[in-house]
Amino acid sequence: MNVLYHLVRADFLERVRRYNFLLVLALTGYLGFAINRGDFYLELDGYRGVLNSAWAGGMMAASATLVLSLFGFYLVKNTIERDSTTGVGQIIATTPTSRPLYLFGKWLSNSAVLLALIGLLALAAIVMQLLGGESASLNLWQLLAPFLLLALPALVVMAALALFFETISWLRGGLGNVIYFFVWMFALIFALDSKVLWFDWSGILIVWQSMAADLVKVYPAYSGGFNFTGQALPVGGLQTFVWSGIQWTADILLSRLVWLAGAIGLVFAGGLFFRRFDPSCEKAKWAKKSAPTE
Repeated sequence: MNVLYHLVRADFLERVRRYNFLLVLALTGYLGFAINRGDFYLELDGYRGVLNSAWAGGMMAASATLVLSLFGFYLVKNTIERDSTTGVGQIIATTPTSRPLYLFGKWLSNSAVLLALIGLLALAAIVMQLLGGESASLNLWQLLAPFLLLALPALVVMAALALFFETISWLRGGLGNVIYFFVWMFALIFALDSKVLWFDWSGILIVWQSMAADLVKVYPAYSGGFNFTGQALPVGGLQTFVWSGIQWTADILLSRLVWLAGAIGLVFAGGLFFRRFDPSCEKAKWAKKSAPTE
């Protein structure tokens, strides 16, 4: 356990000092700012929720998942390669650190980096409600629960997938980056179109269905739309309704645990392909690069 802690801590601290993390952090901060200003918002066929804790948390968590599940992959998908190029991996290869322990630590580090970004958007959601002036009652559970129970499981799945891609040689480079984009797009569209809870890795379907259930009670003409948009608000703004937040049923909680368990399983599945910086493999790789071309 002590080895795992130091592995995660060292990797996390090294990452957050890097330029690419600071860039994504700045972009994440801008996303929160844009949502606060109304430049990027969630609307359901011309309706939106009153800016209470439930709406601020649900909208920001869904936005975080949508954006970070894509760009976060490219942020964290370099941890094994970095250890290989810096020589840290070769040092680790001489220690008793097992493949499962190493990969588990890297997954936790990936997740911690993404958690830091989620935390920034959670703070932005609190600020958004306080400055919005539409609801004076701050309910931290309603605001933070979507981050903890929807965004976090979705992003740890993505963190595990990024690590898994790194353990397979042909997915490690640019081809893997392209494949992930199409996997991400297909998985998101399929989950939303199917409307099946167990396919909803992102949690966005859960937010949509909960909002729609409250909206249709007030506006029966609502046709089922759900959109993230950066378009200018229509003249007169959007019609509002009160969203009471997600009802955290046993099925919803179980589905999130299933995705979390799937992420852990994916980490250990990567151990079947990970060579643990085997010197013979590294030498073969180097020899192939150094061989003269005819």
